[in-house]
Amino acid sequence: MKLLLSILLLTSSALAQSNPNFNVTLRLDYSSIDALIELSEGRVANVNRVAELRGNQIAAATSALLARQTYSPVDFARELERFRSGSITSNDMFGLNSTSTYLKQIKLLLQETKKRQLDRRVVATIESFFPQNARITASIPVYFVALGNENAAAFVRSIVWVNNTPRFVGEGEGELTIVVNLTRSAQYIQEVQLQFVDMMSTLAHETFHAVFGIYQNSSPVWQQLNRRYEPYWTLAELVQNEGIAYLISAQQRTGAHLSAAQLNSAKQAITSLNSALKELTSPSITPTRARELIMNSNLSGSYEKNYGATAGLLMAYSIDAKLGRASLNETIQNGIGDFFAKYQKLTEQFGELPKFDEEVIKRLSN
Repeated sequence: MKLLLSILLLTSSALAQSNPNFNVTLRLDYSSIDALIELSEGRVANVNRVAELRGNQIAAATSALLARQTYSPVDFARELERFRSGSITSNDMFGLNSTSTYLKQIKLLLQETKKRQLDRRVVATIESFFPQNARITASIPVYFVALGNENAAAFVRSIVWVNNTPRFVGEGEGELTIVVNLTRSAQYIQEVQLQFVDMMSTLAHETFHAVFGIYQNSSPVWQQLNRRYEPYWTLAELVQNEGIAYLISAQQRTGAHLSAAQLNSAKQAITSLNSALKELTSPSITPTRARELIMNSNLSGSYEKNYGATAGLLMAYSIDAKLGRASLNETIQNGIGDFFAKYQKLTEQFGELPKFDEEVIKRLSN
């Protein structure tokens, strides 16, 4: 059902976990980014060895997907050759032009990242967003890279490895895997400590997605929901999933409150989401149009245009701020309908929150 492709540092006391049944570990792998840096410095001569590293393979193939182009390992190796020689390409599908430009900053951020207790910080952060009775045991691979589509700082994909080549599979299959592109934090933020916070919040965002997916696979409620393959349900699940993940990112980056500009954009996004959900119920909608609506809801390249994720952030933020973290946790346990219903109830109490049409809410309660 899902389409998976999200300032204060935590103190040491925040690293403690409160749920003994929340056993999540992150397997951090820096080999792909290390090899790319070594390639740029002439310390690696074999381009194919760099191209075949798992993190780089996943990042390159996903970049092609986001660019709506066909992925070719040969083309990827050719672009790495250009990167090694310092050439600039006009069709920068793999984001290597940015890598070249910000290589110094990337290396400093990588050095800082390796010094920190990154995995423990991230796991402690996301634990509080799951129900206290959640039983989750997982070991999730995390690949750090310095290449990829400009609209993806990080992502989660389900993967089966066949002869060291990734085969991307659907929900409930393969191994949930996270890829983090350090270029994005290094590119847009100057100070390395703030770059680290930005990257950590991005990893927390994607770790939530991965752990939520694992939780869904073991939950009878979600097992039933995930058998609903209609685009309407796909988009609604994305809204909840991305909304909570973006709330985690926002709280790590800027604290407890959304800015006035964020709130205004999010309110407009609710209107766009309401229209999209209604359109997806039309019997005449084509698969192409349905896919377009879902892709645009989270992959349009900006906070304002990603109407599904942005609306979900406002919904998760409102539930968390006005009803409390326990109520937000209940929506993870109870599913999509509860997430939308709790938000809709808040719109009746707080007139500044835009409502969904009742037919939208009713359909999600079935």
